[in-house]
Amino acid sequence: MTKFAVVDLEATDAHLSQNKIIQVGIVILDGEKVIQKYSSNVNPHEELAPIISDLTGLTDEVLSVAPDFSDIAEEISLMLEGTVFVAHNVKFDYNLLKKSLNECGIDFDLPSIDTVELSRVFFPDFEKYSLEYLSEKLDLTHDNPHEAFSDAYATAKLLIQIQNKIRSLPRVVVGEIIRHAGNLIYETQLVIKEVFDQMDENDNGYVTRQNIATKKISFEEENPNLSKTFEENMERINLSVREKQAKVVSIFEDKLDNPKVSFIQAQTGVGKTYAYLLGLLEQDKKIVISTSTKVLQEQIMVNHAKEFREEFGINISKFLGFKNYIKIEEFVKTLPNTQSGINQEIFKMKVLVWLCQTETGELSELSPIMTSQDYLDEIAHDGNYNQLSMFFEQDFLRLAHQKLQHSSAVVINHALMVEKMKNEPEFFAERVLVVDEAQQLFGVLENVQEETIDLDFLNDELALVDSFTSSQPESNLKKRLKESLNYHINYLPDSKSKVLLDAEELGLEELVDFLSNTDEYFLWKTDNILHKSPKDFLDFAHLNPKYLKTFLIGATLSMSDSNRRIPELLGFEDYTFDELPSRQADNQQIFVSTDGPNIGNMSNTTFAEYIKDNLLDLAEFDMPILVLLTAKDLLKKTSELLMQNGVNHLAQGIHGTPSQIKKRFDDGKSQILLGLNSFWEGVDFDKQDEIIVVIPRLPFSTPDDILIKKYAERFDNPFYDFNVPMTTLRLRQALGRVNRRPEQKSAIVILDKRIAGKNYGKKMTASLMEVAPIIFDEINEIKRQIVNFLV
Repeated sequence: MTKFAVVDLEATDAHLSQNKIIQVGIVILDGEKVIQKYSSNVNPHEELAPIISDLTGLTDEVLSVAPDFSDIAEEISLMLEGTVFVAHNVKFDYNLLKKSLNECGIDFDLPSIDTVELSRVFFPDFEKYSLEYLSEKLDLTHDNPHEAFSDAYATAKLLIQIQNKIRSLPRVVVGEIIRHAGNLIYETQLVIKEVFDQMDENDNGYVTRQNIATKKISFEEENPNLSKTFEENMERINLSVREKQAKVVSIFEDKLDNPKVSFIQAQTGVGKTYAYLLGLLEQDKKIVISTSTKVLQEQIMVNHAKEFREEFGINISKFLGFKNYIKIEEFVKTLPNTQSGINQEIFKMKVLVWLCQTETGELSELSPIMTSQDYLDEIAHDGNYNQLSMFFEQDFLRLAHQKLQHSSAVVINHALMVEKMKNEPEFFAERVLVVDEAQQLFGVLENVQEETIDLDFLNDELALVDSFTSSQPESNLKKRLKESLNYHINYLPDSKSKVLLDAEELGLEELVDFLSNTDEYFLWKTDNILHKSPKDFLDFAHLNPKYLKTFLIGATLSMSDSNRRIPELLGFEDYTFDELPSRQADNQQIFVSTDGPNIGNMSNTTFAEYIKDNLLDLAEFDMPILVLLTAKDLLKKTSELLMQNGVNHLAQGIHGTPSQIKKRFDDGKSQILLGLNSFWEGVDFDKQDEIIVVIPRLPFSTPDDILIKKYAERFDNPFYDFNVPMTTLRLRQALGRVNRRPEQKSAIVILDKRIAGKNYGKKMTASLMEVAPIIFDEINEIKRQIVNFLV
């Protein structure tokens, strides 16, 4: 059996060619047994950089009495003789040790294995592959990160776990992995081959076709055993019924047989998810729940699915659009080519392992490291499956459909709900539809009817025009037309007639078709994409099947006490509307800065500096901080500044998806989370006992936002009659995200002083004060008051 020498080195600088070893840690493995250990500090005869001292805990004083590397070089060389060299990021440790031994006149040449690459392959759903992260996920012994022996010992335990993971896979799958493993760095594939040679066929529990294996999926039949009353069912899951929650249940019961669409406005924190789940399931109804985001969809699954299965014998399943699932046939087509690039080959190996462990086939489970969106699109499902396919039994979209038949409650998202209403209304047959966060439908409906054309195609088409141009006069004419087209296309829609004329002259039929008959459309351009959308909203009332009992619920469904335009904007003329009165919270306080900068006159860079400075001050309170931003560029600049100041934080789109960074934030992995749109509504923060929410800028929609343009068609003064109320509703939604429990405390800090100084601020203030008290003060005074409120 191969002996593995697991090595970790600490050095004067990880990025310099002249770096020197300052610490060595070695663990020798024979199989899974540790047979030898070695650890030593090394005197580099130079001062350590402060960052290295902070990282390793080593000091110049400690290293000054350590041996020179030349004093221990022979011992290390003899210890490693006849072994396979293993390290986490092997290129660094191997090259540094080889250089150091060579300087001592000792040849060094061993096969080497990288546990980073092995981890990427055999733990395909992990977010990161740092040793610290893997140690936490896999419960490795790792007492002192960045101490050489501790790192080496953790890496040795990691190697053992990797070998065990390989053994757990079907042998045919490991054989297929080996076909692609030549793309791994150095001789990393050796460990896979050694385990493969020792393996027996172990396909039990798997469905295997060719070299693809998936878990055998079984569906538990439902055995509903709900009690007769909401109170009894809540008691069974150790929850008490709140007064407003009971009111929501009674509304569902009263309106269930009413054929009209029913709107229910209830502030966040009343427990409406339990209200509609239990309230409808108690009536022996099957339900479809539509959520505004995939994050909220997953939230329901995590918080309720297991609980309802174990306590009530009821299945809750999740269903996504077909492109979210892998299509095994398409993946198999990519396997014969083993020369498609290192990253893609590593990702193929990851998928082979993941297929053996996933129960859903949802591509989002896969770590995106070492892949590309183009490849994910290539292996995504196309919505079709047939019984003649070799992989029919393993088709995850088919299995997801099958699971629906065994579930009383199905959770989808708004985009899929609209798609099903348009193309497959029978999906809702014999079910009740609950649309949660219904005010989020507008953006979804807009995306459904919006059409786009990629203007990059013009370069290809115009190149063809050039190739067919023969005479010089004709060539000059085409050149002028091209210049005219490229100029005027930036001034749509005013220049539509000119662009159409140029496109017709140049024979650009796709562009002509796109622009023709668009008098009742909005036209606009973003980057190099041309958009068009009808001037009116997509009529949700028309889409909603007439036979379907539909409840639309949310915390903000009316724009004022007397104005319920949201149902009307969705196309409903005849509906029921029930509203639970809001109550000012005593566990939440809004603070509005009166001395902030004039945001309209600031660059994003300057504003990001202002945000960063305030976050540094607030971070001293040692409490979780949620920062709700309105623009990607501002988020990016703020994140960069925090990084420059050494502040550990999580930023949406930079450090992971919304669901990934929220989980890490909830687990206390970082004090600060920078979020965009998906964190304003529909994502609950209920794990934090105290939390600070920073809102740097009021979330107004921009005047050129397509929805604002459409609202302008319906209102005499769209800014005051629509934009201000909708911004206020969005702020109220944000407050609700961090008020999930009576004992939870949250301080909301609004840095945008416009709410204190503009005329429309009075209207916003009156609405916000229905939810929580407001204090207007200078920012430094606010920081002092936050501590008094939260502690």
